[in-house]
Amino acid sequence: MSMLLFMPWCPIDKEYEVGEITILPFTRHIAINGLDEAALCKINAIMATYRGIDGKPIQKASLIRYRGKSPIEKLTDDEIEIVQDFAVIACFAGLANREYFNKSGRYCNSDCFSLYIQKFEKADSTTLTVRRREGRTLSNWALDNITITIPIHCHTIQKVYLDSALLKALWDHRAQLNNDDWGRWQNAISCFNQANTDSDNIRHQVEWVLLCSAFEHILGAKSDAKDVACKFAEALVPSRELLAKDAVRLSGQQKNGGKSLRYEWMREFYRIRGDFAHGKMVSQQPATWNPLEHLVLATLAFPLLVKSLLSKASKYKLTDYDQAQLESFEEFANLDFLHPPPDQRNSLDSHWKRLLDASRWNIASQRALNQAKESLTPDQQGDLEEKPEKDAH
Repeated sequence: MSMLLFMPWCPIDKEYEVGEITILPFTRHIAINGLDEAALCKINAIMATYRGIDGKPIQKASLIRYRGKSPIEKLTDDEIEIVQDFAVIACFAGLANREYFNKSGRYCNSDCFSLYIQKFEKADSTTLTVRRREGRTLSNWALDNITITIPIHCHTIQKVYLDSALLKALWDHRAQLNNDDWGRWQNAISCFNQANTDSDNIRHQVEWVLLCSAFEHILGAKSDAKDVACKFAEALVPSRELLAKDAVRLSGQQKNGGKSLRYEWMREFYRIRGDFAHGKMVSQQPATWNPLEHLVLATLAFPLLVKSLLSKASKYKLTDYDQAQLESFEEFANLDFLHPPPDQRNSLDSHWKRLLDASRWNIASQRALNQAKESLTPDQQGDLEEKPEKDAH
């Protein structure tokens, strides 16, 4: 009995190898290292049942290979469990690598990473397992008689890119943490992934609760808005904070107490979560940000939080792009960011892009300045004037 583990809706850009697992890019009728022609024919026959919305077999996907084994070699239950853990982390590494407010930029959703496990002998039939509330049902089908169609919200995704450094950092972190601590991280990442399917069948209230659970688990916080907000603000710290009292979007009451804007945002986000978690479809609580704004901010913040925590644990080095996002977050939350800038220059121009470009310029300028200072004498360093920071607008 052979076995194929694959993600049919994940047109991965290249091969990724971490620990025991390798993700292989699959292109229909193209040779795969380590597979003879007979094995490749079986894979192509299986993959032919997975179709695009045009009804044609998908051309690109991802295969999973366990270390030292062929992509079609049967795995043990323990090995399958490791692959499933890896798929969760790989999904997060893809979601964390997305570009927002850019229709031509990198993008994927968690349903792209749906993992299928198919056992076969001659690759002419398959057994489909379907969930029921009280269990599962099995049915055997000839491959020629079935078609499995890509979810509509996955069909526009032409290529999936993973943050390889984050993927490795999380896999290494998994190996070094005890079961309880990794369980907390795994719960948080899984909740984030489930909140990012892009499926119209998942209501935003469900996504909201899942995202709040992700923050609560990863921070080890109490189920309390103030505690989650406090731990969030302490873990994700820009070089220059935007205080709530200086924020244009906040009301008078929110401006009191000397807290940061990111604290006030998280406190509101988690506070409203209580209504949705208790079955209310509409919250009557006062809110500064609308539902879509809250979900966008949470989706931006969580990967940054994970990277920051990994960085503090010396498992990951923040990139300039990571740092630019961190520096931009509060300024972004202070804007009417779902609408384009009043003086939008082109279709790719957005508040987020402007803030990132300005932050990256400032980071690069500061690095160049520091490097220049290192080559000067103390007297010359005192004469060197720092360049002014670039404004996003």
